[in-house]
Amino acid sequence: MMVLVSFLPIVDDRIDFDRIEGLKIYYDSVYASLRVKNYYPMFADSAEYWENWDGRSIIVRLRKGGSLPSLLSSFNSKSFEKSPSYLVEIPEDMRSVEFVKSLIYALNNDPNVEFAEPNLIYRITYWPNDPYMGQYLWGIWVIYADKGWDITKGSSSVKVCVIDQGVDYNHEDIYANYGFGKDFVDNDNDPYPVRAEELHGTHVAGTIAGVMDNGVGVVGVAQNLILSCRALNDSGSGTSYDVARCIRWCADTGAKVINMSLGSSAPSTELESAVNYAVDTAKVVVIAASGNDGSSSLNYPAAYPAVISVGAIDTSGQRAYFSNYGSNLDVVAPGVYILSTVPYTDRYMFLQGTSMATPHVSGLAGLILSKNPNLSPAEVRAIITGTAIDMGEMGKDWFYGYGLINVYRALLATPSPVLSNAPRGDIMNVRVFGRKVLIDGVESLEIYSSDGRLVFSGKKFEGFLPAGIYFAKGGREILKFTVR
Repeated sequence: MMVLVSFLPIVDDRIDFDRIEGLKIYYDSVYASLRVKNYYPMFADSAEYWENWDGRSIIVRLRKGGSLPSLLSSFNSKSFEKSPSYLVEIPEDMRSVEFVKSLIYALNNDPNVEFAEPNLIYRITYWPNDPYMGQYLWGIWVIYADKGWDITKGSSSVKVCVIDQGVDYNHEDIYANYGFGKDFVDNDNDPYPVRAEELHGTHVAGTIAGVMDNGVGVVGVAQNLILSCRALNDSGSGTSYDVARCIRWCADTGAKVINMSLGSSAPSTELESAVNYAVDTAKVVVIAASGNDGSSSLNYPAAYPAVISVGAIDTSGQRAYFSNYGSNLDVVAPGVYILSTVPYTDRYMFLQGTSMATPHVSGLAGLILSKNPNLSPAEVRAIITGTAIDMGEMGKDWFYGYGLINVYRALLATPSPVLSNAPRGDIMNVRVFGRKVLIDGVESLEIYSSDGRLVFSGKKFEGFLPAGIYFAKGGREILKFTVR
C-alpha cells in the first residue's frame, strides 16, 4: 500500500505589500516592452529543433501590405484567423528537412515576409503512472486552498480556458462548472475526448475547477467556469498552429486565465505572438508548465516573458526530479500523485508532472480574479509570486522560482474592488481598492497621513498604503479617504 507523506509549510497573514508592488511594476515594464522574436534563425541548424517539426507544413507571416511570395504559388495555404500568418502545406515529394530549410531561408529574405518557420509539434507534459483511486488531495492542503476558500471559493463569471486535449464535460465533477469549448484538431465546436485514453485535459480541468460540495470525487482549486480548447489530439500532441489558434480563441471568448499544460523545447514565433496578444491586448493571465525533462531550460511557451512558468514539487516538498528549472522559473506547485478527473464514466486517476502543477496556479489566478476582476495580468502575477512561500535557497532561485504558491496569502494580498470612502473631487480622483490606492487627475499631488506626515509627493499615485485615514491635496482640493 502506498503511504503518501505530505508536508505543510508555515504560513501566516503577514504580507510584504512593497514586494508585491515592486514585482507589479517590474511585470508592467516587461509587458510594456513585449516583442516577438524570430526564433528560427537561432535554431535552424539544431537537429533537436527539427525533431519537433510536424513534417508537412510551415508558417509564414506577411508584413503589412505584403502578399504571399510567388515561390509559394503552387503550394496549398490557408490564412490564420485573426493573425497575418499563413499555414503552408509542403507537397509530399518535398518534405525533406533540407528542402524546407532552403525554402524558409528564401522566405525569411523576402521583403514581403516578416518571418517563416516550421509548424512545430507541442505535447502534453504529464508524467503518467498507474491509477490509484482515493481522496488524497495533498496539493490542496499544501497550497492552503482550503484556508483561502474562507475568502472566496471562486466565481463562475471568471473563465479559465484549458488548452489541451479534450475535456469530458459530462463528468460528475466537471459538468456543473463547464461553459463551452472549441476543437481545432477536428475543427468543430465539440472538444469532447475521442477515447478514454485522452485523459490529460480532463485531469487538468478537474484540478482547476472540480465541483465543490457535490458529495462525490475531488474538488478543484477554484469554482470558476471552465472553457476547453482542444489543440492536442488523442495521442497528446498538436502543432504550434493549433495551439496559437486556441490562445487567440480563448482570449477573444472572454477567458481571464489560460492554462497550458503542454510544451516543446522548440520555440515558435507564431506561438509567442499569440501569447503576447492574449496578455497585452486581451489582458489574460497565461500560465504554462515548465516541462518534464529534468533540464535547466524551460519548455515553450513557459519560457516566454509574458507567461507565468510553473515547476513541480513532490510530496516531501522537494523539486520533483522531472521538473525543468532555470532562471526564468516563476513558481512551483504540487505535481506528484495528483488525483483528478479523467474520462469516461466519472473516473478518477493519479497523474504526475508539471502538467499537474500548472492547474493549481491557474486555479489560484482564477480565485484572485474572482475577488477582484479588475486586476491586470501584471498585478495577478505580482500577487502570485510575491506571496509564494520561499523554498530552497533564500529568495528567487532556479529550482523553485519565487517558491510554492499559497492561496491564503495571495487572497489576503488581493485588493478588494469595493470602494471605501473614496471621494471624487472636481479635479482629483481618488480610488481605493482594499489596501491599494490610485489618485490622478491633477498636475501634482501630496498625500498626508492623519498625523500630518507627508506620505507621497508627485504627479500620480498608484500603490499600497497601510490602513488608516489620509488626506490627498491636489490643486485647490483636499480630499479625505480611508484605507482599511
